[in-house]
Amino acid sequence: MRFNIYLIIIVELLIVGCARPYKNININLIPFKDYTQENKISYSIRRGVMFNTRNYFFAKREIKNNVSLVAFKIANNTSLPIMTNDLRFSCGATSSLVPIGTQEFCNLLKQKAGLYWLYAAGVVVYPKPPIGSKKFIPLPFGLPVAAVNFGIATKANKKLSSNLKLLDLNNRIIQPGDTLQGVLPFRGVNDCPEIFVTVKE
Repeated sequence: MRFNIYLIIIVELLIVGCARPYKNININLIPFKDYTQENKISYSIRRGVMFNTRNYFFAKREIKNNVSLVAFKIANNTSLPIMTNDLRFSCGATSSLVPIGTQEFCNLLKQKAGLYWLYAAGVVVYPKPPIGSKKFIPLPFGLPVAAVNFGIATKANKKLSSNLKLLDLNNRIIQPGDTLQGVLPFRGVNDCPEIFVTVKE
């Protein structure tokens, strides 16, 4: 009976602390609306990308690290190409916002895959010995759990990095009359009521 209770507790702890998979962000499925018109561009912003794509684990990591992934849809209304590096972001009319690097953002959100191997050493079950024996034979219950979690975390980290690099708006060109969609990570924008986008003169 006591063995069953211990086993249930161990399983519950493993479930709570298990690795989480990452779901790729499909930028075409993000519902952009409420376009803002500027002199050279029109744009729409979608915040809470991780939460809205059901990457809840990574959304919690965003809150913990005070960072946020923001999706943009920007149309070039001029007759000349616009470099995305020439876009200026601000919270309200005066407070400037500077995107952080995609790799820095990934490093803050990624799972510590190597730590899951601690399950292999830390989760050992000692069942009741057979009748007539005093030996407790340990069962390395955590070894397969550690291997599975390590694999899930490693794959999720790679998917997170490659997906965000693909959607990164940095160093992109918006041709005249074209519309570009992508994401940029920011630090400290959770308390910002509205993000504005303009083109540097």
